[in-house]
Amino acid sequence: MYRLKDQLGEDTVNRALRQLLHDYAFKPAPYPTSLDFLKDLRQEAGPDPARQQIITDLFEKITLYDLKAASASVKRTADGKYDVTLTVKAGTTPGSTGKEYDDGQGKAIERPQLDEEVEIGLFDKEPGKADFGSKNVILLQRLRLHSGEQTLHFTADRKPTFAGVDPYNTLIDRNPDDNVVAVGK
Repeated sequence: MYRLKDQLGEDTVNRALRQLLHDYAFKPAPYPTSLDFLKDLRQEAGPDPARQQIITDLFEKITLYDLKAASASVKRTADGKYDVTLTVKAGTTPGSTGKEYDDGQGKAIERPQLDEEVEIGLFDKEPGKADFGSKNVILLQRLRLHSGEQTLHFTADRKPTFAGVDPYNTLIDRNPDDNVVAVGK
């Protein structure tokens, strides 16, 4: 639901939920099912194929990702800022494209090319640790990623010590432990 909110917008999701309540609240059978919610959600999401694909991936298929923050480096610039280079791999195992649909038994049935927005982050502490908070986020933005390896460049006001792809694990990744990497020199 967090990813749905992030990708479609909280207002879109809330409108779909309000419509479902309007249609079924305090009424006798037949009662709503998840299919009724999906109908309302698709209506509110509009005709954009990317938005419709998110709904399909989240609710109608078993969608798994294979993303990795391979390496990150930082250099101080003359103006006191930091140039950060992050190498991300979408598809780290043989045959992987970074995204796959599974059959429910652990077998990939389709491996479409990855072409979607994914959160990228720079941090001065490791995300997920007990002392990590919003103050430790230097940069957090959504970028379109594709299958294969890609090198991303950022300019930051503070020196990051960690960088990651999908750092908060909103995607179902086979190995979420490799999504964040320490920033080297």
